[in-house]
Amino acid sequence: MMTSQDLTGRRFGRLVALEKMKEPGKAKYKVRCDCGREKIVLADNLKRGMTASCGKSYRETKEFAMARVKNITGKRFGKLVVMKELGDRKVLCQCDCGKEKVVNKGHLVNGDIKSCGCIMSNQAKKNQAKYYADGTYISAIKSTKATSRSNSGVRGVCWHKGKGKWRASIGFKGKSYELGLFDDIQDAIKARKEAEDRFYRPVIDAFEEANDNGND
Repeated sequence: MMTSQDLTGRRFGRLVALEKMKEPGKAKYKVRCDCGREKIVLADNLKRGMTASCGKSYRETKEFAMARVKNITGKRFGKLVVMKELGDRKVLCQCDCGKEKVVNKGHLVNGDIKSCGCIMSNQAKKNQAKYYADGTYISAIKSTKATSRSNSGVRGVCWHKGKGKWRASIGFKGKSYELGLFDDIQDAIKARKEAEDRFYRPVIDAFEEANDNGND
């Protein structure tokens, strides 16, 4: 059984995780900000960099107030480097990934923003990788539930009113493949099942084998 990672003692921006809360639902931690304030935050928000300060006390400090008015061109904040002061508390930054982004200066100095968004994007891709194989969403191709268009109760098989026949088709990697028109619905279903074995089965087998090996 997989256990959640203990974050106690780890630092996240201006926050240090003190203890995990014994509460039902999503994991939460009591954290202490560098300003001394303590609060309860979601573990996921800490790991994703969405919460990096108490959000209140630091904004009230002289250090923060001075940082907002000081020219910070050339300074680095996380993956962002300030390229230009734009005025109205905005700055133009360049991320290590190469993208440019206009951000609120206060949020940048406070540690609320650490990238152009690529940190969360990369994390999302890592999370999605568990459900994809060869660029294909496995749950979608494993599903046998018919879509609203099928009007046959069988996925990929529908009645073609104009032709007066059963139409079989299959979609794979963004492309749609016509499998033929049939007088007998059973022939259409057979064509669809054969196409699933040809297109879907190799990807599903490879995905399941990789997961089995990863759990060994």
